[in-house]
Amino acid sequence: MRRKSSLPLVWSILIGLFLGTYLGYILGNYIPFFSHAWNLQLGPLALDLGFLKLQFNIALGINAMSLLGVLFMLYVYLVQ
Repeated sequence: MRRKSSLPLVWSILIGLFLGTYLGYILGNYIPFFSHAWNLQLGPLALDLGFLKLQFNIALGINAMSLLGVLFMLYVYLVQ
């Protein structure tokens, strides 16, 4: 059996996050629960090679609508 590519799944999740986040901000004016975001932060992570110093910081802001957007896009992906 051939495995399905995971790229459409990743795109579905990213689109769901994007659309859900902005819908949450728009609907947050009317329903305050939708605009509340949970912030997840990883970092700072530093890599010092002597001649090159890199520092990474990753932060995610997830609201209730972004979670619903991901669930909806996963449903669309699985039904397809």
